[in-house]
Amino acid sequence: MRADRREVARYLGLGGRDLPEELEAYAAACEAELARAAAPKTVSRRLPVSQMPGESRDLAHHLRHCKDCVLYAVTLGAETDRLLRRWSAQSMAKAAVGQAVCAVWLDDLCAGLCRDLAEEGSYLTPPFSPGYGDWDLSVQGRVLDLLTAHKRIGLTLTAGGMLVPEKSVTAVVGLSDREADACGQKCMRCTKTDCPFRASD
Repeated sequence: MRADRREVARYLGLGGRDLPEELEAYAAACEAELARAAAPKTVSRRLPVSQMPGESRDLAHHLRHCKDCVLYAVTLGAETDRLLRRWSAQSMAKAAVGQAVCAVWLDDLCAGLCRDLAEEGSYLTPPFSPGYGDWDLSVQGRVLDLLTAHKRIGLTLTAGGMLVPEKSVTAVVGLSDREADACGQKCMRCTKTDCPFRASD
């Protein structure tokens, strides 16, 4: 897997600009180390929309045309967390680039999983994660329980509500029969237009 350098730059707050030479060198080094250390795993479960945990008007609106949805989790594995700590000890610049590379890898893994989940005659909505809008982060524990994520991919939650391994994502996509609901550019439905990490296309 090779992280799209434009996406790495976006996560670093550089917009659509090319990575400076020094940061490109860090990106290449981090990616080579990540390729050796990461152990990507995914888990998913199809559920009726009515079984989604927590109270959220934003999530209900997002899934308003869907009867069913797919809850999923993706992780890069525990070794990636140890790698992040090593990068932090080596260089703050390298650590920042490494964080960005990991984020792009996670995005790509989520996108690949969603492609696999797509069914003939149905369209996937964009992903919606705990912490988006008014879907409170406190639902993470229930999300992991519904996925039996600890048993299946080793994904757990700290007492403070952080995912472990750190480089992990949980989200839900709706299954709709409306093409207009189809997942497209990942920032297209976010109302935070001043976000420094917003995708430009």
